Amino acid sequence: MRRLETSLAICVLLIFCVTAFSMQNAPPPAPQAPPQGGGAAAAEKSYSGTLSKVDLTSKEITVKGSDNKEMVFTFNDRTQMSGVDNSPQGLSGKTGSALKITYQEARGSNLATKIEVAEK
Repeated sequence: MRRLETSLAICVLLIFCVTAFSMQNAPPPAPQAPPQGGGAAAAEKSYSGTLSKVDLTSKEITVKGSDNKEMVFTFNDRTQMSGVDNSPQGLSGKTGSALKITYQEARGSNLATKIEVAEK
């Protein structure tokens, strides 16, 4: 019985040593993509439609596309705005206006990087 335990202990030790040695010679892991919101910019997309709703409290706008589907976009202090006084409060009076949104998909939401309000 003691001989079996000794043999088993040696096998476990050998497996551990081989694994540790192979990890030393392994190539370094590939660099991870930077998290959203930092480092390199994620791929930007654009969406055009009509402004349906503005929620200044949660910093969200709802835009209805030509296919009558609504998309919700969040915005922040870095979101560029044109066609309004460059503030979110200017959007609240523009319901029904045509918009072009440049955005990034981040953590399950669509973060608007640029909001362009078309002239009526």
